[in-house]
Amino acid sequence: MINDLMVDVLANLVKRHRRISLTAAADILGMDFEELTSLAKVLSDREEFELFDNSICFLMPRDQDAYRVRLRSHYIEKYAIGRLATSFFKTGDHVVVESGSTMTILAQHLAQVPQIKVSTNSYAVASMMIGAETAADIHVIGGNLYTDGQGALGPIALGTVESLEADWGIICPVGLSTEGDLMYYVEEEAKFARAVMASCKRTMVLCNSSKIGVPSRFVANSCAQADMLIVDSGVEPSILDKLIAQGVKEVHVADVEAEASSEIVLLDI
Repeated sequence: MINDLMVDVLANLVKRHRRISLTAAADILGMDFEELTSLAKVLSDREEFELFDNSICFLMPRDQDAYRVRLRSHYIEKYAIGRLATSFFKTGDHVVVESGSTMTILAQHLAQVPQIKVSTNSYAVASMMIGAETAADIHVIGGNLYTDGQGALGPIALGTVESLEADWGIICPVGLSTEGDLMYYVEEEAKFARAVMASCKRTMVLCNSSKIGVPSRFVANSCAQADMLIVDSGVEPSILDKLIAQGVKEVHVADVEAEASSEIVLLDI
């Protein structure tokens, strides 16, 4: 018999993580996997939750965590995604990078690309690139400076991006819905991402597994409008198959297990 109290406990856990694997939830709650799966099936009957093969999502938008929290949350996944993303850039490429914790981690890898030109509205990304003492050409996009890692946004930032014709635009939404929508919690961030996709020759979407299937408040565009999606190996294949069926052109999966801890440096910006 299903314990309603434990269903509520699981619901609170999922709300806190937004998306969590059933295996991890069972470990956290000290439950047998089969028992946890039964609870998840009951929880998925509530309209604000959705159950996948081995994970469950909370479908209601919520406030973003503070930037410093996000910078350390799912760090290894973001690091692996950043490393894989950088492998697609060539010497001298011009890339436009939006703000966010994933992009700050990506900057560690971008600094290793010879003669790369980076245009970014993120002071954290620019600082990381400069601190790496790279020969990269760094262009900081101005505008209304938002706090907590959101970078410069607004009309000036949009106008600047619209004038660029970069080789790559790199964006990282707050969530990627099961319908393939690239979503942001802040409307100005969604507008900026949309401008990046419109002005750059190719667009790359970076999205760690905790964001897959998790919607937010504002849609920037459809993932099918991007040229490439890079995720980590925590995403179920069935979810990726669904996104591909909806028109996502190219999907690459970063192997989290392949990352050596000795190569990873936690940021404190």
